[in-house]
Amino acid sequence: MTDYMNAARLCSCGSGLERFAANDARGIFLSFVCDVCERDKLQGFRPDVLTDANYWTDEPVGGE
Repeated sequence: MTDYMNAARLCSCGSGLERFAANDARGIFLSFVCDVCERDKLQGFRPDVLTDANYWTDEPVGGE
């Protein structure tokens, strides 16, 4: 694997850790995070969005 491909899998926070996708409670992608920055990056989302798949929204979600 090239260095570029390895670097693309690292988190942009600078931790040097591999990133993973953070999703809301409905499985919708929110951000790429790592164990170091996950809490900070997800702090901007309402808590219910992260835990309750029936969270309120004023826009259609998914196949609606």
